[in-house]
Amino acid sequence: MSALLTVRELTMRFGGVVALSGVGFEVAPGSVTALIGPNGAGKTTVFNCVTGFYRASGGEILLNTPEGRRVDLIEILGGPFRAGDWWSPRAFGRRLYYKMFGGAALAARAGVVRTFQNIRLFKEMTALENLLVAQRARVDNAIVSGLCATRAYRAAEAEAVERAWYWLDFFRLGDEGNRLAGELAYGRQRRLEIARAMCAAPRLLCLDEPAAGLNPQETAELSDWILALRRGHGVTVCLIEHDMRLVMEISDHVVVLDHGQVIAAGRPQAVRDDPVVLEAYLGAPGEEEGW
Repeated sequence: MSALLTVRELTMRFGGVVALSGVGFEVAPGSVTALIGPNGAGKTTVFNCVTGFYRASGGEILLNTPEGRRVDLIEILGGPFRAGDWWSPRAFGRRLYYKMFGGAALAARAGVVRTFQNIRLFKEMTALENLLVAQRARVDNAIVSGLCATRAYRAAEAEAVERAWYWLDFFRLGDEGNRLAGELAYGRQRRLEIARAMCAAPRLLCLDEPAAGLNPQETAELSDWILALRRGHGVTVCLIEHDMRLVMEISDHVVVLDHGQVIAAGRPQAVRDDPVVLEAYLGAPGEEEGW
């Protein structure tokens, strides 16, 4: 089966600093793929490139479309700089759009949506409003329709509200829909952020340390929800996570990064027993009790 996401020779430079060098891995459709590694290994930088927050310096990020085509997410964002780009109106237009509005919306339109390590909800909006904001691109696809409140526009708004309540109920937040997001307990805010991402109908859901700050019971529930999204909704999940028990329980494939490079990849058990991983990520053999 063709990979949903294929990353090849991904490079990211910040001035003279090389944050990623030749990173490559695949994410199979319907799978849970985990990116792990020590702090500063480049995991979040990979996510930022895949989800459009950074435009990679080089390489390919290939996403299979439902029609069977492959699109390069780097090219969608304008592509890495090449000689002659300034004379190409298409490339210049994409770069101008990226500079003005960022690339996350373009990546989301392609079906790649993310959450963040540090929760980024609209704290002064209700939980329901946070989920509706995630769907504005669907509702506001025609300015005239919105201004005139046409039947199609009203139907799209009603559908957005219904979808928002569905995901609130799915994550057991139905009773919190009209509460301000900032008033919710931390664990519920984590759930709300994933619910908001699901309102964008992602094909690839990227979760950046979703278990950070959760207690063991909340982490166990998170595991169940991630697996339910995969089984019941066909969502492919790619996550960054430091909770190794969670990674081992739910992941089909694990990719290990260190100093901006992939040092190991494979099934969770194989990665867990890899001496290179034990040395680089966990320390010397015999210190792996956290697994």
